[in-house]
Amino acid sequence: METGRILEIVTVLVLSSYFPILTYSFFRYRLTRKQQELELLLDRVNLLKNQPGAVKEHMAREFTSRDYFLPVTFVTFITFVGMVILLASWVIYGLPGADNPDGYRSVIFSGSAFWETASVYSIEKRNLAVVAFSIMGSFIGASQYIYRRFSTIDLTPGNFFSVGIRMVNAALISLMLAFLSKDIGLSEGNHILAISFLVGLFPERGMRLLLSKVKFFPKVEDEFKNRPVEVVEGISALHKQRLAEVGIDNVQNLAYFNFLILIIKTPFPVQMLLDWTAQAKLVVEFQHEFELLQKAGIRNVLDFLDALQNGANRLEEIAQITGISRLALEVNHENLRNDQSVQLLVHFKSELETFRVE
Repeated sequence: METGRILEIVTVLVLSSYFPILTYSFFRYRLTRKQQELELLLDRVNLLKNQPGAVKEHMAREFTSRDYFLPVTFVTFITFVGMVILLASWVIYGLPGADNPDGYRSVIFSGSAFWETASVYSIEKRNLAVVAFSIMGSFIGASQYIYRRFSTIDLTPGNFFSVGIRMVNAALISLMLAFLSKDIGLSEGNHILAISFLVGLFPERGMRLLLSKVKFFPKVEDEFKNRPVEVVEGISALHKQRLAEVGIDNVQNLAYFNFLILIIKTPFPVQMLLDWTAQAKLVVEFQHEFELLQKAGIRNVLDFLDALQNGANRLEEIAQITGISRLALEVNHENLRNDQSVQLLVHFKSELETFRVE
């Protein structure tokens, strides 16, 4: 077997083993370290009296290796299929030869030439290339996401199911775009491969592109009412995935989600969650006008409440700068001031500021 073929097989196996290796490392090293850190912390505050094995028992119940077997196998299989198509398509079409001139051509290095120069199976090869590039994009995004969860010791079986399903969704969305490429004005060739790769990284954007090109579903709701959480400053695509796992899919969900539960169920710092939630509440309260408040230096509801502590003059100044009516500012201010969830955010902000001063 040629050296090139051996390298391709090794590369496929190495990339496909990323998730199993990371999972093994998580159980072998990260959980042990987390257990030691918790035991040390609780011991220093005298919370481990007469309970020497409490932390170990809790960790064993919370993280069971058998729960990871199926989801890790699922995402590993999808990765393996994508990498075989991408790097070792000769497994499917055979090695090139006199009787097989269209046999092998590396998908990742030849791009659209993989199917454009083929005398047979050209459409099939194009679609396989589209699927492979979308899985490659998904793999890159999934690798970053899983590693982040690994680093924060927040890696659950559901994370692997989530990234595996995203890979499948991305491949199907890319395939639909490839089928409709001529009808919706997308360029053929390497352009469709680039789109497939990006859809792999951002499946939701690929779905929005597909829906925008296929005028089938009637538009029955204001897009603003279902704004994605990315409109909140500081929330990236990886943050969005993590928030979605606790049921937060849009800005309104974030604004009204129980803040205490959010702290418990996510690994993000309290101050970061405080800022995100406060921004989301400002977006929901002012809707289309929230961007105008940024002209006055108001990023979230906490800034808004602080700005109006100086009375009527400040209210008039904000109205002049933003163009928002004085009545709207007064009504929204009253709503926010009487909102118990906002009062909780104010309390957390006060406590955090006191902690920093000390």
